[in-house]
Formats: sequence, C-alpha cells, structure tokens
Amino acid sequence: MGDEVLALSHLEKAGQSITTGHDEELLWNLEMITTSRANQANELTDRHIERAKSIADENFGGGLIDPSSQGIGEYVGHFHDRTMLEIYRTLRALEVKNNSRAQATLTELKFKRQEAEEINRKRIIDIESKAREKNELKYGEFLESGEIDQNELVKQEVASKYREFYNPMGDYLRLVLTNRGGEQFDFGTTKENLTRTIGEKATFLEHEEKISSTDSNSTTYVFMETGSAPYRIERKYRIPLTLFYDGTPPGGVLYVPFSLPQLNYRDDYDPSFTLLAGSISKKMEVLTDMDSVVSAEFKAKLPGEIAKALIQTVLALASQVAIEQATKDEQQENIGVYIFTTVAKVAAAEAFTQADDRSWYSLPKQILVQKIPTPSDGKLSVRAGSTAETSIGVNPNIQTNIVYLKSIRRGNPIKILSSFGFAQGLADYNYLQNLKIFASHH
Repeated sequence: MGDEVLALSHLEKAGQSITTGHDEELLWNLEMITTSRANQANELTDRHIERAKSIADENFGGGLIDPSSQGIGEYVGHFHDRTMLEIYRTLRALEVKNNSRAQATLTELKFKRQEAEEINRKRIIDIESKAREKNELKYGEFLESGEIDQNELVKQEVASKYREFYNPMGDYLRLVLTNRGGEQFDFGTTKENLTRTIGEKATFLEHEEKISSTDSNSTTYVFMETGSAPYRIERKYRIPLTLFYDGTPPGGVLYVPFSLPQLNYRDDYDPSFTLLAGSISKKMEVLTDMDSVVSAEFKAKLPGEIAKALIQTVLALASQVAIEQATKDEQQENIGVYIFTTVAKVAAAEAFTQADDRSWYSLPKQILVQKIPTPSDGKLSVRAGSTAETSIGVNPNIQTNIVYLKSIRRGNPIKILSSFGFAQGLADYNYLQNLKIFASHH
C-alpha cells in the first residue's frame, strides 16, 4: 500500500521468530534492508546489510532444493537478491564516504556473475542427469508432452531483455565512479557495453566520459526506485500418470500433483518521472528493469526446477505405493477405508510437490536514472504523473552529486533516501588515505 512505516513495524515483529539458521533468515534481512532504507533508518539498514552479507557468503552456491528432501530447504537467496545486496552495500559505502568498501563491493559484482552462471549450469546438468537416470520418469518424453508451458510461468519477452544473472546498475555505478571518481573503480566497464544492454536511446549514457582534474562543471545524477518486482507464486498442475506408466498406474490414482514456481508481475507503480532544474526538463529513463533481471534468472533456472519437481513426483508415487500396500486388506473389506486411503495418497503426493514461492517483496520494479547539469542555486525537483513535485537540494560547488529517491506505489509521495557528492579524485584520495594507514602500521 506504500506505507513504509507500518511495513517496517510488521517486518520487525515478524522477525522475532527468525533466529540464526532459520530457513528465511536471509530473505527477512533483505526485506529489512529495503524497508528500513525506505524509512531512512541507516543504522538499522547497515546492521541488516552486514548480516545478509554474512549469510550470503556462508551459503553462496546452495540454491537448488535437494530433490530427496521433503522440505523446501534453506533459503540462500536467488542471485538477483545477492546482486542487489551488493548494490545497496555500494550505495551505503558511498553515502558514508567509505570508498574502499564501495570498490570492493563493485569488484565482487563483476566476478560473481560468471560464478553464478557456472554454478547454475552445473546444477541443471546434475539434476537433469538424475532425472534421466530414472527410466520410469521418461524425462525427455515428459518435456515434449506439452504438459508444462513455460510461457505460463515467465514472460519470455521480458526475460530476454538482459543476459542471465545480469543487472546493469552495478556496471553503471562503476562507470560513473570511474569517470568522475578516478581510475580505482575501472574494471573494464565501458559505455559501449552498457549501451548494448540498455539501448541506444538511453540519453543518460550520452557524453558519459572521464572528466579532467581541471573540469569545474558540476553534474547531478538522480536515481529512482519505483514499484515492486515480480514475486513467485505456486502453479499447480495435475499430471496424468499414464505419461509414466503403461497400463494402470500403481495405487489406483490416475494423476499426481505437480507444482512449479510462477512469476507474478506487478503494475501498481509510476513509470514516468521528470527531472527539473531551472529551465531544463529531462525525463528519467530505465537503468534497470528488475522484471527482466528476475525473469532472466528465473528462466535460466527453470529446467532445473522442472527436473527437481519431476524427481519429487517419483517420491510421491513411492509414497502412494507404500500406502497402497499397507492398506490392501482394509480396502477389500471397507469401501470407506479405501476412499480415505486414496485421499491420503494424494495428500502425501501434495506434500512432496511444493514449489518454493518465497520472494523479496520490497525489491523495486524499476530503477530509473537521469543526469543533469547542477544548477547554480543547487535546486532541483522531480515529479511524476500522479504525485506532487518533490524538491531536492544539492551542493553546486562540487563536481558530482548523487541523489537517491524512492516511489513505492503509484500516487504515493516521492521519498529522498539520500543525497551525497564527491569531487574528482575520489579514488586517488582514498588510495592516499590507505597508504597513510599502511605506513602508520609499519
């Protein structure tokens, strides 16, 4: 509903049952990061960022649910969760002028994407090979049967906008900091690479070049989070057992429940914002479409999810046969018992075929950006079609200002989450400070 104060209150209350090692510990900390940040509770945000980072580091690479387990396993975050965690760590580091942490965080973003691709590829190969090993699954035939239409689970067009496991915001932050803060942030990010991802029409990428130490022109970058990203719901299927069995299926049950996650997209957001400074008016543009980020990863992982659910179906069938054997005599004597056990068999199957539908609900739908020459009086404003104008004040005497805004729901006021700036030579200054510290210890 856009009530960030009440949301934080509810989340904190829910967290009373989240102890160390809880299945949803990481997810809860991620929700607390975005919600406390929406409330500008920086100390609380930092506490949950550090805890989430610790959990993600401990568990990175443990994503797919163990198909031999009835439970849904420990939630260790989808990769887009960990990407946004690093981006929020970067922003907080810049806000408190901890440039070495910002650099380290952006470095992690650079190399973890490749790691995520490799881990996901290995997971899918492993889980699909397990599915193919079980002849009774008829895995290939099942995929070709058309029982599962992947277009119903994820919007394919949205998913194809970005590469898998990629969020352009990290690269854009790195590019801006490299051009305006110094060489230390340069890890091969180029404007050309970003243009290929974001599109030729992105005016905020135009004239994004390194500034010289003698350049006194001030520029203000405005970022805006708007709306909420898609979340996972459970999509239930009834798969006919005749796909797997010739003749009568075991246990007298003609179908088995089959569950997969499905992305549910949201549209209760403002898509259009205008940045104003004196006589200059510029529309904010999409830097990161989180619908596409989440969808691309979801699509990449879907083959593994289908294979996993199919293996769980085998476990469900095994439980049905076991119940059938245990109640054989009673079925012959009592039709009531027979009906009861048939229901019990389906219930047992349901227990084995749950899709993990946990999601980070407060993740934004889009992150917009625009840059504008800083006006001499430092006064800017931003407006959306459904909200009043929000005034922003920045320092006109420094070369780079960054403002971070949030619009939670259509019609809600735009919130200023942070405003900070730096002069050219940000990284060089930080490097010299590190040398001083190093020298003092030796």
